[in-house]
Amino acid sequence: MEVKRRHDMSKSEVKKLFRRLEEQYGDTFPYKKGQYEICETDKDVSLVLFNANASFLLKKDNVVPALKMFLDKDVRTLPYRVIVDMGAIRFVTNGADIMRPGVVDIGPGLDTDSFVVIGDERHGKPLAIGTLLFSSDDILAKESGKVILNIHFVGDKIWNLEI
Repeated sequence: MEVKRRHDMSKSEVKKLFRRLEEQYGDTFPYKKGQYEICETDKDVSLVLFNANASFLLKKDNVVPALKMFLDKDVRTLPYRVIVDMGAIRFVTNGADIMRPGVVDIGPGLDTDSFVVIGDERHGKPLAIGTLLFSSDDILAKESGKVILNIHFVGDKIWNLEI
């Protein structure tokens, strides 16, 4: 991923961002004072930098927290999370999509296209951010097949982005 353009966000853009975050995630990501910037990339994703660190991804009308935002949070307690078995970790952290047999637990009431944090079974550490291909109820009913698209994972270009 390559940064094409970068500019500071206006106060109104920052307020709009945090209104969208509150609508999508409740009070999980409170506003913090600092420098906010938008980086347009060569992909269909823009990044919001907070004090020069990738904090959020903007994709269409959705705001997705970057993985580093979850390092101090327990993924097991989040309502929008998926826990995968230990055998899936190697694949998930290499960018593979999540298959049904690897899903151990999933947050209730999640709809198709919802963003989820994917954590490991043993420690609950965040491994990736993905979008659901089916609702959480449908995923639990399935026995096989791809159920989550992996869009951002530990060690990818967003994780390693230095600006």
